[in-house]
Amino acid sequence: MEALVTGFRVTPDAPFVDRRLLLWKYFEPGPRWEGTRSYLLKEGDSVRAHCGVSPMNLGFGGGIVTCLCFTDWVGSQRFPGAGVLLKRKIMGFAETAIVVGGTADTRAIIPRLNYKDAGNVGVFVRVVRLWKQFRTRPKEGIGKEVARLARNAMWSHAPAMAIPEGWSAVRLQSFDSVYAPILNQFSSTHPTPERSADYLNYWLRCPAAEIAGFAILKGSRIRGYFLLTRIEGQARIIDIRLVREEGADLEEQADWNAAYALAAKTAGDDPETCEISAVASTEFAQVALLSSGFRRRGSLPLALHDPQAKLSGAPAIFWNMIDGDIAYLYNPARPYIT
Repeated sequence: MEALVTGFRVTPDAPFVDRRLLLWKYFEPGPRWEGTRSYLLKEGDSVRAHCGVSPMNLGFGGGIVTCLCFTDWVGSQRFPGAGVLLKRKIMGFAETAIVVGGTADTRAIIPRLNYKDAGNVGVFVRVVRLWKQFRTRPKEGIGKEVARLARNAMWSHAPAMAIPEGWSAVRLQSFDSVYAPILNQFSSTHPTPERSADYLNYWLRCPAAEIAGFAILKGSRIRGYFLLTRIEGQARIIDIRLVREEGADLEEQADWNAAYALAAKTAGDDPETCEISAVASTEFAQVALLSSGFRRRGSLPLALHDPQAKLSGAPAIFWNMIDGDIAYLYNPARPYIT
């Protein structure tokens, strides 16, 4: 923790260095990974750099491509290059690695590590409780507040598709043996991070935010799942999957539209939700969010390290919030996207 506090120049009570979060992120069983998830570069007893890993093996082309994301990457300013040296070492532990977003310093450094641009992750948002959002937002001056209120009032009336007949969501206490088999039935032409019941249950135990899991039902059949969290007035769709239906297109757009609409309705039914945020790295996810009344509010660049060309010519990676730390990071000074 000391390396993060010093490296990021924050106080010990900063949320992202909370002891419970660090223990969960780096030491609690969850991701399939044989090594540690927190690495230090030391000289004697002195820490020169830290880098955490988030394993996210990608299902693609009928096989698995090992992949890593990185969190809490920081190096000592007194020893330039220490952070790069550590990250370069860790990158050799998997076939590929990705960086989504990142600080300006990170974006400047990763080309030196042979990362290439591999698309963007769109950030989408939908306003659902305009006045509650207005009342709970930090004050910024009456002129700016009124202008934002007028804009959000217009956005809050964006048309959204109705939930198709027969589709419903059921809250899950855990992803037990009944649901575990469906996780292996998801398939896509897009490189897609693996999921397991153990990994999803690990996320349900995240101490940084209350996370809820829901089964997606079409009639009595399980068609998939989604994960939601709400931090203050912002709800987030942090993961979503559909399993293939026999005889149907793997990425039937109408089904994805229904799944995202169901997740958005479930999030919006919470009376404390003022806005709902989601991300989309693929065309089918973007189309589905737009059909549910979401508005695009920017994007995060996605960079890929792929020295063996395992994903050469592949379409966009199907990336969701739980494939990074965006699922729970929170800035109370800017609680909303809109």
